[in-house]
Amino acid sequence: MDKPVVSSRFDLDDIRKIRDYNSFRHSSMTRAEIVADTHEGAASLLQALLNNPKRKPITILSGNHKTVVEAPAS
Repeated sequence: MDKPVVSSRFDLDDIRKIRDYNSFRHSSMTRAEIVADTHEGAASLLQALLNNPKRKPITILSGNHKTVVEAPAS
């Protein structure tokens, strides 16, 4: 299955394409590989968010912990 092409609207159809693509990719992976793949994607997304100079504060929820990463000083 080819990587899905996401439209500029990013609507429900796009979300379904991404879910189908990930479901297909994960079907041949172990649980540990799926978790590692998800963490890798989340890490790259977080890095992109942190590098955005126009971003707002980011709140990260993990279990009972809440971490707020403030926006960069302008």
